Amino acid sequence: MSELRLPIILGAAGFSVLALSVGWWWLVFGNVVSTGTIDYAQAIVCLAADTDLCRLAEALCTNTHFFDIRWYAPEISWAAIALLAVALIHGAQRTRAPETK
Repeated sequence: MSELRLPIILGAAGFSVLALSVGWWWLVFGNVVSTGTIDYAQAIVCLAADTDLCRLAEALCTNTHFFDIRWYAPEISWAAIALLAVALIHGAQRTRAPETK
């Protein structure tokens, strides 16, 4: 695999996983936020952490959506951030490396 394509592939995978993460988070916490149980500032923390408030909000999820999901794993957000960081670091190292002829 070309070294030029690797950061692009890692970045695309990172953005895809991040989109999946935000969508999954919205399925679980969207209904709880819309009922006023918690606000967006409290719910956004649940993207990256598993606090007691997040577990309470998950328990209050009414699962009125098609997928019937009632829990969220913040590890998927961290995996997306890790993929994006590796893509950035690899891309930055590639652009800094001097060309040899």
